[in-house]
Amino acid sequence: MRRGVAVGMGCALVLAGVAAAQARGERELTNDELRAEMARNSALAVYVKRNGVPDVAEAHFLADEPPWDDHEVTLYYLDARKEVGFARAFILGSPEIHMKRYVRPLTDEQVAALASRARRPRRARRPPGVRRARRRGADGRPRPR
Repeated sequence: MRRGVAVGMGCALVLAGVAAAQARGERELTNDELRAEMARNSALAVYVKRNGVPDVAEAHFLADEPPWDDHEVTLYYLDARKEVGFARAFILGSPEIHMKRYVRPLTDEQVAALASRARRPRRARRPPGVRRARRRGADGRPRPR
């Protein structure tokens, strides 16, 4: 009996967590959804063109009052340890202003939490001063450059 109650309570807590995340409107964007947001927000498109595709992209519900749009897009660049938020603002009923809302540094804990959701795996970097090994031919000698 107690086991059934414990399992039921556990399921209820999981469902409540999922409902809370959906109520906040927080969701990860696919590549197609990110491209669609870039088509709507020119500031976002310019930033991604200059800095490359982010490791993680999310859409968040904005509870702000007008003139802000109903959501913002947050980009996470793990190697740069940077979080960048973009949103649109309405002028005369049309979302005409596209802007970067904030740039925040990411902590080590945030980078670790986001790393499992990254679009591309993070490459291991060579320590400074260590050069890449030259390819060798069949005879074991380095190939000429």
